[in-house]
Amino acid sequence: MPRLRAMKAAFEHQARHFLADPGWIIPNIIAPFVITLVALLLYGSREGPVVMYAVLGGGMMGMWGNTLYASGFSIQSERWWGTLESTLSVPAPLIWIIAGRTLWNALIGIINGLAILVIAVFVLKAPITVDNLPLFLLAFLLTLLSLAALGLVFSSAFVLTRQAGVLTNGLEFPIYVATGCMFPIAILPLWSAPLSLSLAPSWGIDAIRIAAGYNPQGLWDGYLGYLDPVWSYLIDIGVVVLMGLAYVAMAFYLFKVVDRRARSDGSLGRV
Repeated sequence: MPRLRAMKAAFEHQARHFLADPGWIIPNIIAPFVITLVALLLYGSREGPVVMYAVLGGGMMGMWGNTLYASGFSIQSERWWGTLESTLSVPAPLIWIIAGRTLWNALIGIINGLAILVIAVFVLKAPITVDNLPLFLLAFLLTLLSLAALGLVFSSAFVLTRQAGVLTNGLEFPIYVATGCMFPIAILPLWSAPLSLSLAPSWGIDAIRIAAGYNPQGLWDGYLGYLDPVWSYLIDIGVVVLMGLAYVAMAFYLFKVVDRRARSDGSLGRV
């Protein structure tokens, strides 16, 4: 219970910080809308899966950007404010505090992603249909949670480095490309296939497209052969859940290792 209270307090603190600092609105809310609009203008008269890639890509950019900044800049900000040592000295482990912040940013990410989809359909008149809305929303939610879990894994490294901002910016676009949120990962070089398949969001995005009624040449058609869409969806969801749990377990282990090292060298406060 004390750890859950710490996570709840971190969630509330991150919410107040987000609402009080309008600078977060530009990279996390406005930029994904602009990217989606540009993509829709580029795809112009095209319909079907291509437009779905544009809209889903913009939504994924917003979700991953929110999650990554929560894990990266929250640690860097603690250094700037001189509160990192105090945060590490509280009874609750650091991962529960970062998890609370990440959950808030994940919530903003899912609202942002759904808002992009709604605006694309009703305002920009993008020709998008969803065949099975409950399965679509389930895949959407699980994909977002897998992104949050992946952000927790990365955040363990951010504790040890004073260049978290550089790492955050450097990890943003490779994830967009590797997960295939804007285009099928089958068109990527063959050597990149293990990287794409090792990321839970790649499977989640594939499940989202299947639930929407599109069966792009992505994970199954490109690498593993054709499967019935029902089985493809179920396997995608199963892999997302298992990999998400693996990310969480890995994050807990890495934070324990990092916490021991951080307390032993005592150099966290240096900027």
